[in-house]
Amino acid sequence: MVDWSKLEKIKTPRDLTDQINLGQARAYLRETDWYAFALLEDETPIPSDIKVARTAARVTISQLAPPPAS
Repeated sequence: MVDWSKLEKIKTPRDLTDQINLGQARAYLRETDWYAFALLEDETPIPSDIKVARTAARVTISQLAPPPAS
């Protein structure tokens, strides 16, 4: 008998690209979190290019990440 719960979706090239982009966006936020902490701790301003890139990373994550489990 086939165990249907073990089946996995075949990943398309787009799925693989999305997975890579999602990982890169999450990694970028982790790498630049210290800017946000510095802003909170001693009001050190975040450079505008970092702000823009962090915003883009958050948008990417919100578009590509699966919704949280309920």
